[in-house]
Amino acid sequence: MRVLKRSCIAARRIFAFSLIGLTALLYFTPDAWGQSDSRPVSSPSSYQAASQLYQRGRQLQTGGKEAEAAKAFVSSLAMVEKLLPADAANPDLVSLQCWNLFRLGRHKDVAAIAQKALQTLKDHRITETMAESLYFLERDEEALRNFAKYFELAPPHDDRMSSAYYYVGECYVRLKKYEHADIAFSTATSMEKGMYFWWYRLGSVKELLGQYKRAYGAYGTALELNSGFKPARDGRERVKAKAGL
Repeated sequence: MRVLKRSCIAARRIFAFSLIGLTALLYFTPDAWGQSDSRPVSSPSSYQAASQLYQRGRQLQTGGKEAEAAKAFVSSLAMVEKLLPADAANPDLVSLQCWNLFRLGRHKDVAAIAQKALQTLKDHRITETMAESLYFLERDEEALRNFAKYFELAPPHDDRMSSAYYYVGECYVRLKKYEHADIAFSTATSMEKGMYFWWYRLGSVKELLGQYKRAYGAYGTALELNSGFKPARDGRERVKAKAGL
């Protein structure tokens, strides 16, 4: 009887460990977006393929091959939209859908899909993508509200953090709140020092604020990063005398 009891206990333990292992396999998905999620993606291999297509599109886009990049984004989007009906509330899928639409310039679609998703989800990636699209739609106040939500939700070193601060700066320039724009551009350039255009925009705001020496310095940094960028060269010449240099 004791032997039988011990056998039953051992069998239950084996079953429990097997169940835990099976659950782990079912719920594991590659962390393609830098954030783990407890939700299973409907088809991990299909999601990975869609994500890889998106990344390929970004590489082509960065290399100036816009037509080929657009094809990659369209293909990635089609794969994601096949997966969504079975898992519509999956933040990984919605985020990838929004980014494909964003890269295709479909900002109204991004805003509509993201707003609907964020009624039930709290996801910093979807929030940030929507905020950028709202900027391109010139809905600056809405964009700023969503960037603020993104800053609250996102981890400190999220890969979109510096870009978000840059777009906040551009929103404030449109609203003619140049002190706020100065803070945002200064934060963006401190986080990512190699973006010549961001330094140029910081210089232009410093110039508007009458901070000519600092404008001269920011324009100079832009030229160090891109010596052929004429707007920065013109800006530096424009403020040189005013800065007493």
